Amino acid sequence: MSGETILVVEDEGLIALHMTEVLERAGYRISGTVYSGERALRTLDTSPQPDLVLMDIGLAGSIDGIETAKKIRQRFIFPIIFLTAYSDEARIEKAKEVSSTGFLVKPVTEEDLITAIRRALDQPAGS
Repeated sequence: MSGETILVVEDEGLIALHMTEVLERAGYRISGTVYSGERALRTLDTSPQPDLVLMDIGLAGSIDGIETAKKIRQRFIFPIIFLTAYSDEARIEKAKEVSSTGFLVKPVTEEDLITAIRRALDQPAGS
């Protein structure tokens, strides 16, 4: 593991904490943990760019994870993996229009999370 950095965008504190612990154990560095799309965008403006973003679709604040990812895509090229508790087809399709990197339905197993991240980081940038 080369210590790639991950920004975690998740509004449920316990889930964010658990994912952070899992990712750190797997050798990743957490560049930040934020609970809203607005905070994610501010973090990306003021901090070094992460290698990957884990993006919950349902977020606190006025913009959801899909809209936040659209705004990120206008300025940055790195993988975005969506997380959601909802698996309805319309939401999945909307998310895939923004990022084809990955889509995980909660609850996510540690193995599925790490596998999705490894796959995303192995893809060429922007794919």
